[in-house]
Parts: sequence; C-alpha cells; structure tokens
Amino acid sequence: LFQYPTWKKEDYLGPILDNPAYLYGFQVSFDNYTEIRELIKLIKERNPQGKIVFGGPFVVSLYEQLLKYDTDLDAVVLGEGEYTLSELILKLKEGDLDWKSIRGLALLDENGEVVMNPHRPAIQDMNTMPFAARDGIPDEAYDFEGKYMRDVRITTSRGCTSHCSFCAVNVNSKWQRAKQWRGRSHIDVVDEIEELVEKHNVKLINLQDSSFDDPGKLGQQRTRLFCEEIIKRGLEVSMKAYFRAHAVKEDPESIELYKLYKEAGIDVLIIGAEAGSDYELEIYEKDAVLEDNYRCVRVLDELNLFFVHVGLINFGPYSTMDSLRQNIRFLQKNERCFRWEALVNTLILTPGATLYESMDQDNRILPRENFWEFPSYIFEDERVKNLAKHYTGLSTEYPHLTSGDHVYLNTGNIVSRLKNKMNKRVADACAVEIAELKEIFLRGRKIINDLSYDGFVENLNRVEKDGANAKFVSEPYYGKLWKSAVDELDQAYVGLTETIQAKGFGLGGLIFVGQQTAWDLNNRHRGHRFGAEEVRSATNE
Repeated sequence: LFQYPTWKKEDYLGPILDNPAYLYGFQVSFDNYTEIRELIKLIKERNPQGKIVFGGPFVVSLYEQLLKYDTDLDAVVLGEGEYTLSELILKLKEGDLDWKSIRGLALLDENGEVVMNPHRPAIQDMNTMPFAARDGIPDEAYDFEGKYMRDVRITTSRGCTSHCSFCAVNVNSKWQRAKQWRGRSHIDVVDEIEELVEKHNVKLINLQDSSFDDPGKLGQQRTRLFCEEIIKRGLEVSMKAYFRAHAVKEDPESIELYKLYKEAGIDVLIIGAEAGSDYELEIYEKDAVLEDNYRCVRVLDELNLFFVHVGLINFGPYSTMDSLRQNIRFLQKNERCFRWEALVNTLILTPGATLYESMDQDNRILPRENFWEFPSYIFEDERVKNLAKHYTGLSTEYPHLTSGDHVYLNTGNIVSRLKNKMNKRVADACAVEIAELKEIFLRGRKIINDLSYDGFVENLNRVEKDGANAKFVSEPYYGKLWKSAVDELDQAYVGLTETIQAKGFGLGGLIFVGQQTAWDLNNRHRGHRFGAEEVRSATNE
C-alpha cells in the first residue's frame, strides 16, 4: 500500500513502479484523483496483475462513477478499510479468485455492472486496532539533532457527535451501522505516541479527530486522562488538535484543563467556528451560536498558550450582505482578518452531506463537466458570488496574500511551540530574537487586520450598492502595505530559524519540513476558477 503525496510525487514514483505488489491502495480525494489516475495507468503497464483499490471519504458517494469511468480501477473500499484490505491482501497472495466477494468492496461484475458487496461490520473496539505502520518514515527527514521534522498523524477516534449540514464525515458510519462516535482509550493512544517518540524521535503530532473534544460531556474527562498520561510518561511532543467552539468554556475547571493541554504539549488548536452570524450557523446546523464563537476565541486568546486557528466559511450559497458584514466583523474583532484563507474561504459542497442533498433537491447544484470536480452551485444572492469571485482572484494579482498567509501560520506555530516546555532551552537561548519576532508579528497582524477589514467593507458597500456593475478596489488595501508587512515578518522568521540553528539547536519540534516562506510559495499559487454561472469552491480549513 502506498500513500501518494502529489506535492512531492517524484520521490515516490520510482519506488512504486520498481516494486511490483499484489495490491496498490490509494486514498483518493477531489484534489488528487487526476494525478493518481495517471499513476495507476503506469502501474498497470508495469504490473498488469496488480490490483488497484481506492478508498476514503471522496469515494463514498462517487464509487459508481469511479468504477465505470476508470478501467484500471479494480475495486473501491467502502467504509473502514483495515480488515477489508487485510483479507484482500491475503486472498491475492494465495491466488484466491474469490476475492471479489469480500465484504466492504464495490466492483464491476462480468457484465460491467456495479456491484456493492455487503458492508463489513464497523470496528466496535478501536483499541483492538494495531498501530499504524511507520516504516515509511524517511531517514532524510531529521534535523542534525536527530529529531524528526515532519508531523505524524494519529486518529484517536472515528465519527463525530455533531451534525453539520456541510459535512459527510458520518456517512460511512451510517452505512456500516456504527456508533456515531467511537474512541480509543487514552492509554492506547499514548502508547502509540510513546512508540513514535522512542522509535522514531517524532516531535510533532497531528491529532486527526473530527473534534478532539468529543464525545460530548465525557470529552473533558477523556482529554484530561490523555494529557495526564503524557505528562506522567514524560513524553516531549508538540500537538495540534481540532475543537468546536461551543465546547470551549470559561469556568475554572475548563481553564485548568486548557492549561493542562499546554503542559501535555498541545500547542495548536483548530476551531471550527464556520460563521460570524447566527443565521448561517443555523444553516450549517452547528451546535454553537454566535456567542459561543466569540467566547471561544476570547478565552483561548486570553490564555495566550496556543496558536489558535479559526476556521470560517466566509462565502456560502445562502450568504447575504448582512451575513458577510457579520463575518468580517467577527474576524476583525477577533484579530483574524490577517488570515487570507478565512477571507476567501468558500463553502465546499460535499456529496452525501445534508446541505448538498437539500440544494440538489432545489436544483441549486450546477452540472459538472467531470464528476471528480468539486460541485458548483447557485448563490442565492448574485452579489455574494461576484464578491467571492473578486476575492478569490485577488491572490493571482497579489501572490503575497496567499504566501503571506503561510508566513503568518509558520510564525504563529513556532511562537506557540517555543512555549512548549520541551523547547525551553531554545526559548531561553534565543529570547531576544523571539521577542523581536513576536513584536513584528503583532505589528504586522494589526496592519493586515485593519487593511483587510477596511478593504472588505468598502468592496461590500460597492457591491451592495451597484450589484453587477460594482467596481471593486484592490489598492491601497491588498498591495504594497500588505506585502511590506509580509516581507518584514518573513525575514524575521527566517532569521530566527537561522539563529536557532547557529546556536546549536535543531528545528525538530518547532517547524516541519513541509513549511515554506513567502519566497518559496510565490510561484506555486493555484488560483480557484470561476465560470460565468458558477463558483468553484475554495478549500475549507
């Protein structure tokens, strides 16, 4: 089985083609399908007997189109794939021709018709699962102190107790009649982290749960035990976790727990706020109300322990002039207008999600030339589409908007990780340079926050007044002043990383090798396309 990262495929193409296998499995998405399809053609040319299977959330509602369209595809795994693939590999190794009857597979029969085998029962006890194989960790991805410099993903649970209308994370659970949420024990998760630390010297952990605060009221107890176990074992890691806004409280017990998160090594929090108005929060069927979103950001910012990302869908099919004003006001008041992604983020409609189904019934889904493209849709207000189109296109004219977003993310990440107790030696040795970086970060963030807010409000006023005839403005908001703030921070960030290394410290646990500065990304921007009657959805965080 190979995970094929299309962003660095030249490093993987040779090993894949030069090592014939019984089975090639790919997690396929809207973003990587076309490139993986090119790869499997090469695989079939080299190894016609090898079987190709796809899996992942992308295939849940599109497996029939995939099987009928792609003659090189042998089967699609529906639902959890671990035991389905294990049985499939065993049968292929033994030459068992009955592999097509395996539960959990969809494939074509002799007549070219799609057949869905019965679903495999969901894994009830997540603790029975073996740890993910890590034998593919490359030797070159270590700093000179021997610390692994990429993040490692760990899933501590499956499913989600929320029912967001734009999300299809629970579709597989419904098909397999699984519980809405299933979690591993804190001991089992920490055992896996300890193995990663001891065997591979991993420092960065990405906790991939839909929401780390699940399940409901028991979530606080579960996460507390998890953190206490990490502290008890003395494991030195920096972690990122995903939370929902309504779960973040400000009572003394909750504040104590958040401080425990930091002590255990959680440095980065991703908060799914999604909207700055109760109107859109209701459309998205979020558990939070607007008051929850504001409280969440305020409480976490006041603690000053984490780098807090706030995910927001600025443009959606039901957005109004008023909801856009509330969104930009929410970002501005919480000093998150410096995040370009939050400003341009447009709802992705996911087949299988309730919002997709309801819009499809209302004939709001536009025809796609290719089934693997993100679905496009009709906006309720044409002015919203025009404004979304303008903002998405701005990053082509001003590449520093996108590349600068990465600079601010990198800076926020490293500043937060320098507060991690495992990095205390670095923080003490580079205290002056870190203070300078923080000052530049805060100054630049305020400049960009104000520019972003003022520019958006002016353009919003223009489209509200003039509609399709609106003349949008770019300068003075998104050009030289914005770029100047990005350039200053980029140079300070690079300067700090160089100073850290010059003083004898590696960068493992502070940055990961996939991070880049503005200069690296300027020529890599992929603009989102707009047609005359449609909008191509931007990627949600």
